[in-house]
Amino acid sequence: MNEEIRVGTTRITLHVTAFYPPMDIAEARVDVPIYVTTGETIGNHGKGSVPAHVQQDFDKKVEHALQVFADTLEASFKEGERNVEKH
Repeated sequence: MNEEIRVGTTRITLHVTAFYPPMDIAEARVDVPIYVTTGETIGNHGKGSVPAHVQQDFDKKVEHALQVFADTLEASFKEGERNVEKH
């Protein structure tokens, strides 16, 4: 029976940058788990590669995380606008 085994992670960094003046407004880092399937082999040569992959629903998880990030960023801008209007 093949099963997925987590073998590591890779990090994706997302930047929100203003065009003028150029400056980073926000940043989000996401650690992405990487898996291999136990049925994969590297053969008799003792070296080679085994295909790695992310979880099947990874794209949906990324889409959700980006939406949460965008909503939070938008809310912080709106809060900033309210603070400016008060002064």
